[in-house]
Amino acid sequence: MTVTLEIPEELAQRLGAQAARMSREALGLEALRQGLWTEAELGRFLGLTRLALDQFLKNHGVELAYNWEDVERERELHRKLANS
Repeated sequence: MTVTLEIPEELAQRLGAQAARMSREALGLEALRQGLWTEAELGRFLGLTRLALDQFLKNHGVELAYNWEDVERERELHRKLANS
């Protein structure tokens, strides 16, 4: 899908070359906030690695969906890997 966005010229001049990136990031963040996309889908849309996506979300005030159960599950996985 291609989306075209019209921006008044006086505003577009101040955005310059970053307008496309800003629009893409804003669209992706809103899709994530509304639950339409997962973090993995947002990362793919923006072309970011997992670590870069985590930093991007942090920079934009989005809390990671990570809780204590996730920590315990990862700790158990690491324990199993260390013993194999």
